[in-house]
Amino acid sequence: MRADSCSRIALGLRCTGLILLLTALVGCKTEKDPDQPTILGAPPSSAYLGVEYYYNWGAYGGEGILDYSLTNAPSWLALEDISNKARQGVIMYGVPGLTGGARGEADLGKTEDINLVTTDGSLAGTVPFDIEVRYNPLALEAGSFTEGEVPELAAPGGEHCALPDLSGPGKHRFTINTYDESGAVDGEQEVVLPTRQVTIKVTLDKPSVTRVGVAFELSSQYDSSRCDPSFTGTAPHQRCEFSAANASDAIIGKDIVGLGSDSPAPVDENGDPLDYLSYETGDNGYLTRGVVTLEPGITECYIRLEVVEDSFAELSESARLTLTEVRSGLAGLGPNNGGVQTIVTIDDNEPVVSLETLKGGPRDTLNVGDFRTYRANLAGDRDGIVQARLIHSASSTARLDSEFVIEQQESGLWVENPTLSFPADQDQVTFRVRVPADSYTNPDLADRFIKLALDEAYQAGREAFARPASASEDLLRISLNELTTPVVLPGSGGFVPTDMALGHNGRLFLAGYDSGDGNRVKVRVFDQKGNLLQEAGVTPEGVSLAPSSPVIGVVNRKVTENNTKVDRYEFVVAYSSDVEIAGTTPAEGEDVLASVFRFDGDLNGGEYVPYWTLRSGTSGNDRIRDAGINPDSGYVILAGETTGTWPGQSSAGGPDSVDSFLQRIDTVLDGETPVPEVAWTRQVGSAGDDAVAGSSVLSMSPMLFGSAAGSVGGAEVIGGEDAYFFSYGGASTTPTVYQVGTAGEEKVTAGLFSGNNLWLLGESDGDYSVATGEDDVQTLVRESLSSQAGFLLSYAATGGVSRAFTLNDTEDASSESFHGLTGFGGDMVAGGETDGNFTGEAITSSGQTQGIVSRISLVEPVATDDSEPAFRNEWRYQLAAGDTSVQGLANYRDDEITALVRTGEDRMILLFSPEGQLLTPLN
Repeated sequence: MRADSCSRIALGLRCTGLILLLTALVGCKTEKDPDQPTILGAPPSSAYLGVEYYYNWGAYGGEGILDYSLTNAPSWLALEDISNKARQGVIMYGVPGLTGGARGEADLGKTEDINLVTTDGSLAGTVPFDIEVRYNPLALEAGSFTEGEVPELAAPGGEHCALPDLSGPGKHRFTINTYDESGAVDGEQEVVLPTRQVTIKVTLDKPSVTRVGVAFELSSQYDSSRCDPSFTGTAPHQRCEFSAANASDAIIGKDIVGLGSDSPAPVDENGDPLDYLSYETGDNGYLTRGVVTLEPGITECYIRLEVVEDSFAELSESARLTLTEVRSGLAGLGPNNGGVQTIVTIDDNEPVVSLETLKGGPRDTLNVGDFRTYRANLAGDRDGIVQARLIHSASSTARLDSEFVIEQQESGLWVENPTLSFPADQDQVTFRVRVPADSYTNPDLADRFIKLALDEAYQAGREAFARPASASEDLLRISLNELTTPVVLPGSGGFVPTDMALGHNGRLFLAGYDSGDGNRVKVRVFDQKGNLLQEAGVTPEGVSLAPSSPVIGVVNRKVTENNTKVDRYEFVVAYSSDVEIAGTTPAEGEDVLASVFRFDGDLNGGEYVPYWTLRSGTSGNDRIRDAGINPDSGYVILAGETTGTWPGQSSAGGPDSVDSFLQRIDTVLDGETPVPEVAWTRQVGSAGDDAVAGSSVLSMSPMLFGSAAGSVGGAEVIGGEDAYFFSYGGASTTPTVYQVGTAGEEKVTAGLFSGNNLWLLGESDGDYSVATGEDDVQTLVRESLSSQAGFLLSYAATGGVSRAFTLNDTEDASSESFHGLTGFGGDMVAGGETDGNFTGEAITSSGQTQGIVSRISLVEPVATDDSEPAFRNEWRYQLAAGDTSVQGLANYRDDEITALVRTGEDRMILLFSPEGQLLTPLN
């Protein structure tokens, strides 16, 4: 009993404690305040007329169901009755211009501080926002089309109208004027021409909820009354209807229409009518206007036009396609409703004509009093006979019927006729250009030249004429040479030229010595007709010298005088002598004497007058090999050989060995008098005798090049006699020498710097090529020949070889030597002599040398494919006279190659055409 009583007491106490604990817990519970209603989201700040504006707001908070309202909202915007099902929130919707009263464009503009308010009855939340209503902009894509070609439709980028069927050709009928030879209208002709369908894409930026109809119209700046300024008559006339001002403007209704007069109604790719497109008659009576309609939701549609395939040779022509007004729906003509316009370009498809020499070249030189036959080529599809009327271009200095005539063969006779005619089965015809000598006049020093072109003023508006093959108006260039016999300079007791250069307005400069006047150094200046314009005495009168080898360099510099850019023409002539000359300070042995002359006169008249003279030298013999004037700064560069030591320099080979030197001379002012000043001299050599072949003032820094047997300036020896070159700009004490070549002998005789490369001309018994090895490293490769030949090697300024050519006779039996090099038309031309048959066709003189000239094409060979191979104008010429040698070459305008030729004791000036025609026959 006692135990049971205790258990009941413990259980009662335990239950009482639990009740007290629960009571205490209930007494600690607190109430949480409801969250403030909060709206989630940021609606788009832009809306568009006629386009749905939709935004799904979110929200949270509040004690109960939230209510929503808009304040300061535009009339078109409202909250939908439908609540957000995914979470608390509301949908906001409207179509500017339609909902809220269909106010149209009155809904445009920006509404600020619109508020979306939500409340649960006691608490509220709000979000302010702005909306700007804009136009839903229409746009046009530009179009470029070619007559007779069906363009390929690009894949649509969105919801679009039915794609038009462009496969079926149309027809268009209209009337054209016909013209007589003078261009006067002599009648009318109705033509029915095929057309090709093209499209211009119309885009609407946003899908509209309404149908949008927009009007379009074709137009251009063509004006049939806009005549050429030189025309003194009145319209209608060919010089007005097809004037230069109208040449690039399409004629609406004749070059392009909306729908051809005889064309079927347009259909889509399934053959169904294009219901979204309609045409209207324009002011010219043709269907050149219309309306394109975009159904709701469509953002891309098409305006189908027709390009007329006529038979007139034309330039590319342009028209304008304009969206003129929105006929239905809500849309803007561009972002600001300011208008939409695009350019439609039409390229011609008439056959093209090109002119060339019979060898396929683009230029030639013809002697006055002579004629030559040329070739015209026609390319492209055509029906029947096609013609091409030739004339001189505006940039020609020779005029048709004044300086030259164009002739064609008719019934075995050559008759004057500038209109070429290509029969239906013939794509090539020949014609000839003749330059009558009896009526030819040219008061200028420079030669006249022809640039043959198509007579577009005559051809315009006339059917079945060809167009030029390129955008350039010039089809063939022919220079007219007036020097038709050699300039002969007898060597016995007369002036002996040793170097030459070509200067301004075609002047030919010959530097040499006069054996009949104490071997005084002189410069003779000739015009292109061979007339002596000036003889400038370089050595003072009364001084007698030993025969020397003067060198000359000419320059045309752009300088500023009195705040005006002017041309300054100068030449430097230099020679070596040990004779004491008044006004100069001699050193020991032979010194270098350099004189600069400056031109005083106008383009055709005037003379070169002395500017300054400088004598410089060492205690040894200093022999000049080349001289030039930098065209930018005007400093003078002298390159040569010395047996002495220049101040601050050292001799590489010891006493009497021959080193090379490069010297810069600046012009400074002594008060107001310009005087020469040696800026620096650099002497570089090997342990043996070095030979300098030339220098360059056109490289980034002045450059010298030559050849030597031994290490030049510490460079590595490669073979017996190596080529070498170095540049120096005055910034370092020791120039870097690049010694190049092969294990054989490479004697360098001439060179030039062109196209960022140094070209070295010389002679060796090797056949040269360039091999490409690992990592695309190029190396010079030499194979032995049986005879001496010429070489032409191209090196970068950093010493890497890039091109190699060998100038050998076809039988590898004779010896060739080369002395002169010039660039010409992107190629190189080299000159020298041979004791055999260099061309393979020459009549040789036993035991005597004959002068040779060779043009080396630098056009890279192309792989054989369907493309036309690049023109390679390579040729060789061998003089049909013994004891001759080509000593120097110069380039006249890429029209003529001027050659200084030794013939026995005499010297001659000969001219060659771009294709190797000797223009000054020897006999």
